[in-house]
Amino acid sequence: MGRSPSVLVTGASGFIGQRLCQALARRGDRVRALYRRRTPPPALAALAAPGGAEAPFRPVELLRADLAQPGRAAQAAEGMDAVIHVAALASDWGPYELFKRENYDAAASLLAAAEAAGAKAFVYIGSAVVSGFGPHVDSTEEGPYYPLKYPYQVTKRLAERLVLGRNRPGFKTVAIRPCNVYGPGDRTTTYKMFEAILGGVFGYLGSGEAYTCPVYVDDLCEGIVAALDRDQAAGEAIILTDGQKVRWKDYAEELYSAIGSRKRPLSLPVPLAAAAARAMGAAALALRCEGAPPLTMYRVEQASQDYHFSNEKARRLLGFEPRVFYKEGLGLAARAFLAERAAARRP
Repeated sequence: MGRSPSVLVTGASGFIGQRLCQALARRGDRVRALYRRRTPPPALAALAAPGGAEAPFRPVELLRADLAQPGRAAQAAEGMDAVIHVAALASDWGPYELFKRENYDAAASLLAAAEAAGAKAFVYIGSAVVSGFGPHVDSTEEGPYYPLKYPYQVTKRLAERLVLGRNRPGFKTVAIRPCNVYGPGDRTTTYKMFEAILGGVFGYLGSGEAYTCPVYVDDLCEGIVAALDRDQAAGEAIILTDGQKVRWKDYAEELYSAIGSRKRPLSLPVPLAAAAARAMGAAALALRCEGAPPLTMYRVEQASQDYHFSNEKARRLLGFEPRVFYKEGLGLAARAFLAERAAARRP
């Protein structure tokens, strides 16, 4: 659709959303950043007041809203040329009804609002997990696909199908499927791994030979922006990953090295991990725990078998060229993590 002068980004207070707002603002787009927290995180708030005309990016408009509330989706989409829907409940634990409300119903409401407001493009940030957990090596958007067992997978797949089904001339829809996103500020996954290493317990399952599929957050954002701009992306689901074949053992060892630990990753046999995950899950359900147990079958399935995807379609349609790979990227993430940790300890 060409460069969009006004873009709504949902989930703007999250890891990916913040970096995406920065990328769009730096190129001069008018960005409306939708967040739901009581207060925006400092990095997002700073984008709203960058310090004058000499700043390297255009000020971002902040909008606090819950898309589940009536009329809020329409308010958010009003006057926008494009919408990038990042907001989601990204978790491996919880009731289906909650995931449906957060991942499907919210996407459906925003999609309808964007179309009614006259937006020209809607980019949905999905996930590679819609391919299911099974042996994936160089898997593509064409497959293979495996049964979806978990609410996050199911609701992301339903929302993706809804979005792509609304593609038409004058209203471009695209579904982006990120793989395992990491980088500075990733408190959902990478920082938790660093914390586990410093706490003394972190490693891999089995031999650690199974592939994972990292993508650095800034590379992901470049791919998302390209999908917004390029007409070739219309109606397409596109996987974004760095394409490297990285084994979990090597990834774990690099996590230890990046954080400055001289210890070695631990190895947990897959049958033992699966048994522990089932027992913890049953206990959590019986006790009606709100939070996820320390280990879930979702994590065991994803980390115990190959989970690697091709980025050939992204290269072909978007001109996608990853620039940061896991050794450099984990180093950058570790430095940011340690700096935050040190700052939090200062009196």
